[in-house]
Parts: sequence; structure tokens; C-alpha cells
Amino acid sequence: MMKKKVFSTIILAGILSGCAATSPTTSDNAPPMAPEDSRLTNCSLPTVDDRGPIRPSLYVIGTFPRGEWLHTDNHKMSHKGDGIYQVVSEEKAGNVSLQFATMSWNPQFTVSGLKLPAGTVKELKRGGFAKDTVATLPEDGTYVWTAQFSDDKKPIKASVVKCE
Repeated sequence: MMKKKVFSTIILAGILSGCAATSPTTSDNAPPMAPEDSRLTNCSLPTVDDRGPIRPSLYVIGTFPRGEWLHTDNHKMSHKGDGIYQVVSEEKAGNVSLQFATMSWNPQFTVSGLKLPAGTVKELKRGGFAKDTVATLPEDGTYVWTAQFSDDKKPIKASVVKCE
């Protein structure tokens, strides 16, 4: 009888630890991320009247063919509500090194792991010099760039998704 209890306890512990290991997390010690928010990948969210938690305006800045590391209108993000900022732009296939930043570069943001393949949502964090995200765009087309922040300006998530 004692062997069955010990064996059952070991099996249960293994199952529970397996579930914990497969829960999505933002980093090894961070709490699990919330389920994906479809707004982060929506190419047609309407712009709202307020400017949101990040001021002045936020841009996607990087090694784009037109305007390398410049704050250009075609990469200026608009607030969509709930701390979500987006811009929809025409892009060429390839890798782009980038950060999300204001005109003064303070603040600036990058993604955890510094890689952002198209179609993924990643943890957003504070950026800085030489902390560029590399976004991989598999084909030419229209993409939506998204960055989300909490009301107290803390970075949450970022994504780039090809629009259909």
C-alpha cells in the first residue's frame, strides 16, 4: 500500500512539473504571459483620440531601405487604445535591425532575445545602444508593427505580422 502512495505521488509530481515547464513565460523567472491578444496582430485597428502612455510619438526605427535609422512618417506609430501602438507599412523581404523609440531616443525598446520573426509576439523590454531587435520579414508586403505598454509606461509585448 505504501509503495502505491509513493508511486502515485511521484507520477502526480511529474505530471504537474511537466505542465509547469510547458507554460508560456516571458523569461525563466517571470510569470506566465497572458493568452495572445488578437489586437496585437490586427492590421486594421482604429486609432483612438488619446496619445496613450508613451509620449512623444513612438516610431519603428531601423535599417529600413528608405530612412535607415531615421524617424520617418511611414514608421510613426499611432495609439490604438489600451497602450497598444501600431503602424502599417510596406516592407521589403529580409532582416531589419530595429528598435521602437521616440524622436529623442528616450525611451527606446527592443524585444527579449533580440529576435522578432514575422508572425510572432514577443516580450518587449527597454532597449538601448547596441540592443537592436532583428525582425525577419519573409516576403515583400504590408506589415503591422505593434508595441504594447502598461498604463505606467512599462513595456509588455511587440510583434510584426504580415497583413492579408
